[in-house]
Amino acid sequence: MEPDHLLLERAPPIQRITLNRPDRLNALATQTWAELRDALRDADEDDEVRVIILGGEGRAFCSGDDIADFEFETTADARAYARHIMSCGLTIERIETPVISSVHGLAHGGGCEIAALADVTIASEEATFRLPEALVGAVPGIGLVRFPELIGLKQTRELMLTGREFDATEAHDLGLVNEVAPADELEDVVTERAEDVARTAPVSAQLIKRILNSRLEDEAEAVNALTLIFTMDDAVEGMEAFFDGREPEWSGN
Repeated sequence: MEPDHLLLERAPPIQRITLNRPDRLNALATQTWAELRDALRDADEDDEVRVIILGGEGRAFCSGDDIADFEFETTADARAYARHIMSCGLTIERIETPVISSVHGLAHGGGCEIAALADVTIASEEATFRLPEALVGAVPGIGLVRFPELIGLKQTRELMLTGREFDATEAHDLGLVNEVAPADELEDVVTERAEDVARTAPVSAQLIKRILNSRLEDEAEAVNALTLIFTMDDAVEGMEAFFDGREPEWSGN
């Protein structure tokens, strides 16, 4: 069955997976997370696919989690959502097929995280990045676990504690992005890099990815943290303030 929130284009050796909620700037709803995880796994099981390109339809790569989904009646609901986030992020890492993210426009919140978790991240020079979760009473998902290793603990703290926006050049300097391309050349550069990857020996590419990621196994603590934050009073206040267009009043509860 074709996914509702993704566009899939299979052209071996390349599989393109495109987030397709342009009216929501490709915000990640629960369904989006699940469809993305399944599409990545399906591509990984396709013997003719050597590389996956992950992109976004419309004006943005991904604006982050769809906070309209942040209404949890029970702790079990919150935990299920946290598991969707962690499962998708870990799938990017754990599948043997290399993933290239093609980033344009916004890459905020969860969008920033999945872009950076790809094996190769290529951004348009006009792309912007942000980890704004704390501004709405949440915390980053898998980025909380992975970013300290990617860019260092001090840089991670600053970006997550301030929630400030930064451009593609800074993302490259930090190590979140491998390459910055002119906006009108992004597609060509990404395709060229995908073809480079596809030319490598399949088993070599798989082993490189498997061994490099073998140290990244335990997500239990992150799932627990996300479950907790989603059920806190400040998380509810942050979402309500966002929808009301006002500054949140944090209680610390």
